[in-house]
Amino acid sequence: MSKKKKAVSTEFFSKQEQLIYCGPNIPGGVLQRYSVYKGIPGYLNDLFNKCSAVKKLFVPVKELAKTEKAIKTKGTPENTFYQQVVQFIEKGGV
Repeated sequence: MSKKKKAVSTEFFSKQEQLIYCGPNIPGGVLQRYSVYKGIPGYLNDLFNKCSAVKKLFVPVKELAKTEKAIKTKGTPENTFYQQVVQFIEKGGV
């Protein structure tokens, strides 16, 4: 039996859990790849409303290696989210 990987839901992270952003840099210094936060910063809510895939690329620090591998693997949810953010940036959505 094949197990499908589930994307990590950021809805259940505690406000104190250390999360790392694994997506591409968002222009203007809004968000940098590999930035570490305690929980998901509220000031990014406007960005999340414009591109919800950004929020999906925040993962617990301990899952960084696994997430990086998934981002590079075509067809995974993480790869899809990453590509959505790239397209959002390319269209000038920031």
